This record gives sequence, structure tokens and C-alpha cells, in this order.
Amino acid sequence: MKCLELFIYRGAFCLGLMLCTSLGFCLFQPPCLADGSNGNDRIAVVISKKIKPYIQVGDGIQAKSEEIKLDVDLFILDPETKSIQDNVLHQLALRDYKLIAAIGPEAAVFIWAITSIHSPKVYTAILDPENCTGLPEHAMGIALKIPVEIQVKEISRHFENLGTIGVLFDPTFNQDFYDQAEAAALNHSFETTPIKVGSKTQISQQLQAHIGKIDAIWMIPDQTVISEKIVHYVIKQGIYQGMGVIGYNSFFTLSGAFFSFEFDYKALGSQAALKIKSFLESGQWTPDPPVFKTIVNQRMAKKLGIIVKK
Repeated sequence: MKCLELFIYRGAFCLGLMLCTSLGFCLFQPPCLADGSNGNDRIAVVISKKIKPYIQVGDGIQAKSEEIKLDVDLFILDPETKSIQDNVLHQLALRDYKLIAAIGPEAAVFIWAITSIHSPKVYTAILDPENCTGLPEHAMGIALKIPVEIQVKEISRHFENLGTIGVLFDPTFNQDFYDQAEAAALNHSFETTPIKVGSKTQISQQLQAHIGKIDAIWMIPDQTVISEKIVHYVIKQGIYQGMGVIGYNSFFTLSGAFFSFEFDYKALGSQAALKIKSFLESGQWTPDPPVFKTIVNQRMAKKLGIIVKK
């Protein structure tokens, strides 16, 4: 299985031929290269493509690195343009980097495929590294996966009267997620029930089958049930039936969900920079969950009669 990123992002992040990004360099121009004259460790950061979340992660790495005295050279790949990939490879080979970091799956696969460079490698902003073809099993990095137990704890911490939450998922991809959620919920204020679908066409039928049996619908990253159209449909149906929706980024709460988890991609970049600095000093990499925040749609929770804890 190839790497799958389930970003739902409103509004294209388009770059014209000479539109500079906030990282300080332009498409088709050489990247910013640190001169290394200040004695700081120098790392390379390779960004998969020009989409806003990845750019924000790069911004965060660069900003935090300035504080903690790391020099950063930044590169943006174009997966469709071999000449750009060849140029990035050439630039990486020219310098003796203390570490090479990848933002996104394409960049991760790219840097781990370079066998001629022996610098340590790390990744960030990959949703499911275990299923990312080309990424070693024990690769160091920060996945875009909030541990299920933490998500369950956060839901319980915010709300009082959610008796049963239906988790909408395709068991082909997320049975393990559901099993973990079911087990974790035993220690908290609600229980879970599975809303299993094998295709998009089953969503309506399965939601109807659970009317009156659940208090909320929890939508998780799942390639069968995730699209803007499906999110809008599930939220609309949920509200109509008095069931709120829990989602996994701000698009959900903006669309009418009463609760969601959200990544601050710049903060994720700051986290990555601090982890890299610690690794360079200690030689040890300990896995950490990604930094995240939660969003409560107070208006929608009130409309649905869901009690928000103070």
C-alpha cells in the first residue's frame, strides 16, 4: 500500500512561477543554504510538495531552529518533476548534514531511498508510517496519529452526557483503531459501538440502522468514508437525528461537528525541531505523539443538548 494522506483542506495552496513561499525561497530557484560559519549543527529538511500543511511544518522547524541554534537548509520536492528531484539529491550529497528530515511521505520515501548518504534520517507529517511503502519499519519520526487512548480521554474530559458513541469506519483499514477505542472507553464516561461500512454506498444504511442507539458519531481518518461530500452528509444527517459528530480537524467543526481534534502544523514543526536537537545531543530518539489541540463547537453542542464540562 502506498502512503495515504487524508488532509481535508479548504482552498488550494497555489504557487505561481515566481511566487515565494514563507520559507524564503522560490519555485525553480536554489533553496536557502545555511553558511555554517557560526558552528551550529546543520540539517536538511526536504518537503514533499507545496501544500499548506507541509509548508507550515517547514516554517515551524525553521523558526524553532533559529531559537535552538540549528542551521537549516530547506528543499521542496516536485514528485512529478525528476529534474527537481535530481537537483535536491545533488544538493544533499554536496554537504555533510548532521541529519536529514522529511516532511510528508513522498519526501520520506525519497530520503530513505538515498543509500549513498549516511546521515541520520527522520520524518514528520505522515499519517500512517506503518503502511508507507519505502519507509523502514523502525524509522524515527513523528506520525500524524494521536494515540487512540488519548483521543478517548479528551472526548471524555470535555463532555458529560455522551452515553454511546458510534465510530464510523471501514474494518479493512481501522478495525484496530476501533478495538483500541472500545477498550479505552471502558475507563471513561462513555462506550463505543461500531458503525462498519465496506463502501461509501453503505454509509446511509448504516447510519439509519443506528438512529436512536447512539448519542454521537465519531468520524476517523478512513479512506472509505472520508471526503468533503461525505463529511457534510454525515454531519447533516446527524444533526437531523439529534446526533452530533466528532471529527479530526477544523473542517469538521466549521462544517457543524460539535468537537474535533486539530493539528497546528507550525507547532508540529517546532516539536520536530526540538526532537531533532535532542537527538543530535543525545543520540536517542523516543517516540512522542504529535502536538495537537481540541476544538469545541459550543453553539452546536448546545443545540444538540450535549453538556460541555467546565
